[in-house]
Amino acid sequence: MDGKLFELNHLRSFVAVAKELNFRRAAARLNMTQPPLSRHISLLEHAVGVRLLDRNNRSVRLTAAGRRFLGDAVDILKRAESAALFARQSARGESGSLVLGFVPSACIEVIPRILGRVERDLPGVQLIPGEMMTFEIIEALHSGGVEIGLFRLPQRQTGLDIHKVWSEGFVLVVPRDHPFATKPDLCAEDLNDAPFIGFSTERGGFLFDVVQGFFSARGISPATRYSVSQSHTIMSLVNEGLGVALVPASITKTKMADTVVRNIELPRDLCSDLYMGLGLKEPDRLVREVSELIIDELSLPAR
Repeated sequence: MDGKLFELNHLRSFVAVAKELNFRRAAARLNMTQPPLSRHISLLEHAVGVRLLDRNNRSVRLTAAGRRFLGDAVDILKRAESAALFARQSARGESGSLVLGFVPSACIEVIPRILGRVERDLPGVQLIPGEMMTFEIIEALHSGGVEIGLFRLPQRQTGLDIHKVWSEGFVLVVPRDHPFATKPDLCAEDLNDAPFIGFSTERGGFLFDVVQGFFSARGISPATRYSVSQSHTIMSLVNEGLGVALVPASITKTKMADTVVRNIELPRDLCSDLYMGLGLKEPDRLVREVSELIIDELSLPAR
């Protein structure tokens, strides 16, 4: 092409003529007159360096080069239209990609709801989920590796603007053949000396503090057999008959054949809270759009 350029309008004119094989009909299709249409074709052929159309007073037909060029011309126009659409969507916060960091205990209910809502309401947005612990999410928000984070209340100041977006109560999970599975009037005090599976102080620190704080306030001392960081691991150990546990209610949506869920009376402030934080840099429109959608979705009752 020797550096010669053509415009998208030239391609549109060529495609219209190639499909109509008639300059008059092509001009009407493009809502223009024939002289500028003919000029577009001439400029395009000059830029490409080959004749694309054979035309005379009676007929118009594609040359071999024109037939080969037509498919590429259509593809270029489609890609240009898509690029313009994506640019407009991005400016409106309706397209693009961002990383959402979340704690593992959010994967049962919260994350599926968020991903489903984004796919429905913002189909041009790719949300990349990343499972991490709270301290890892905080670090990633500071470094820019994560744009939005969902985490437990940090034990130290984060320097981030955070607010609570989700809260749920705890339930007691017990092995199916455990006496607690059928005991009437089961209460928290029954957990005294019961074989218990709890959250670890290291990687499950927030939930450990919540549950242990409740036990201390009520003077309850379970016989802790295992301490692990992940709620689903606790559920698996309970299912194996190794003890009982207090877990956030949403965790029990993952059904296990040999586990029974008991709703016992617990204080209202015994709850598992989830907080949302954004990265340190000024959030762009996409981050604001997705974060507002998350807040709205988690304010709705579970389906």
